[in-house]
Amino acid sequence: MRLYHTLSFKLISLIFFALLVVTLGVSYVHVEAQSSFLERTVHLCAERASAFAKAALLQGMQENHPDVIRQTIYDIGVARGIERISIYDKNGRIAYSSALAEVNRVVDTKDLACAPCHGESSDFTQTSSEEFMRIYDSDQGHRVLGLITPIKNMPSCADAACHVHPAEQTVLGVLDVHMSLASIDAQAAKVRTVVILSSLLTFIILAAGTAVFVFFFVHKPVKSVIEGTHKLATGDLEHTIPLKRKDELGQLVKSFNRMAHELGRTKGQLVEWSNTLEDKVAAKTEELNKVQAQILHMEKMASLGKLSSVIAHELNNPLAGILTYARLIEKRLDKRELDEAKCAVMQKDVVLIAEEARRCGDIVKNLLFFARGREGEYRQADLNEVIEKTIKLVHHKIDLYEIRLEVHVPTETVLATCDQNQIQQAVLAIIMNAIEAMPEGGRLAVSLSHDETNASIRVSDTGVGISESDQRMIFEPFFTTKEEGHGTGLGLSVAYGIIQSHEGRITVDSTPGKGATFTIIIPIFGPASYRQENA
Repeated sequence: MRLYHTLSFKLISLIFFALLVVTLGVSYVHVEAQSSFLERTVHLCAERASAFAKAALLQGMQENHPDVIRQTIYDIGVARGIERISIYDKNGRIAYSSALAEVNRVVDTKDLACAPCHGESSDFTQTSSEEFMRIYDSDQGHRVLGLITPIKNMPSCADAACHVHPAEQTVLGVLDVHMSLASIDAQAAKVRTVVILSSLLTFIILAAGTAVFVFFFVHKPVKSVIEGTHKLATGDLEHTIPLKRKDELGQLVKSFNRMAHELGRTKGQLVEWSNTLEDKVAAKTEELNKVQAQILHMEKMASLGKLSSVIAHELNNPLAGILTYARLIEKRLDKRELDEAKCAVMQKDVVLIAEEARRCGDIVKNLLFFARGREGEYRQADLNEVIEKTIKLVHHKIDLYEIRLEVHVPTETVLATCDQNQIQQAVLAIIMNAIEAMPEGGRLAVSLSHDETNASIRVSDTGVGISESDQRMIFEPFFTTKEEGHGTGLGLSVAYGIIQSHEGRITVDSTPGKGATFTIIIPIFGPASYRQENA
């Protein structure tokens, strides 16, 4: 394993990075705080020097002694840390300065340094010394702090006999003290160097200590666990890791040693099992054969029961129609009032009874076909006629449930290659399901539409509807939502199988309480096998 892929390397790298960030942050804050403290100290010294100079020059200015003023400025200007000191009059002329070359020089009052006093909104009111303080670079390359202090027109100056200033003139000039920051910058640089070196040393010590700690308390134990797992993978189940610790790694090692022991014990059992495997397999095989025979017998009985239910369910609908129309004929014969019209009606009923009896035979034949793996009899069939016959079979039940029937079929003949009896059986199962979903009456709509390739039969009701969970199982065999004894759960599953055998599809769309719509879609030209045979 490469070094940078190890957990120890990642852990040490993370700790090193965190230490580096913390050390750099602390060093930066410390240096900035120290620099700020030194600059603030210089600011206070500049304020005090300016106040001292102003007080020292006050008497000379009041008594109008220029020589005294010059000497005082000179004495202050040569003091340690003072770069220079100057007095400006209101017009920006340097009246006195420790730098004699600047005397009588006029400065531009629009300069940035003069803005605090000569700006458009300035009234020479000094609210804070920092407003009149500036830092710039001197010609010698070091920084200089300049502090401007206004010299205000006091009553003693306005009333003096030597040079009277009008009382409305608030400021006579300014005192500009310049202090060198060279020593402060040197001290700040020294502090910065010391802080950086000490931080670097601290970082190296902490990093080294962390690396040693991780190596002995993380890397070596993890490496021993890895070596143990490798030996275990090669089949050395007797290997244990000699690590006695109470932390998480110690618990992991204990679990590993227990696992190795259990694997060794299991391996011994497997070896023992392998020695007696043939006898045990023979015994288990005999037991499985007995159980399989019992299960096969149970499946046969269950299949027989299901087949009986299918036959009874599929024959029930046509037999019910036969029974209904036979009773109608019986009642008409009992009345002995048979005219030509009633005989014609009875003749149609007899024909229908014969067709339903034939359909019972077809159902039995289809069951035999299904058992023998045969397909239905495909031929051209009129789907309009299929719907008409189906509705006629259930018309009495529609009247009994007081259901309003709506039928929408095309005026032209809709031919499809199919097994007519099977399609009629599927449509009948769906219509019967819709009728039984409306025990209190409702509306039943049956429609037929087609295009060049498919025909669609849609059956809609306004019954109780089907829940979303039941819709996923509605076509499963023996699934029913009816009460016990009122349905076998085979009608829709049989219809689904018939449509599937015709290479079509059947769908349901329902909302509980708002009815359901079943849609049967079958191809116009029949299954592929029939098309190939008749190509």
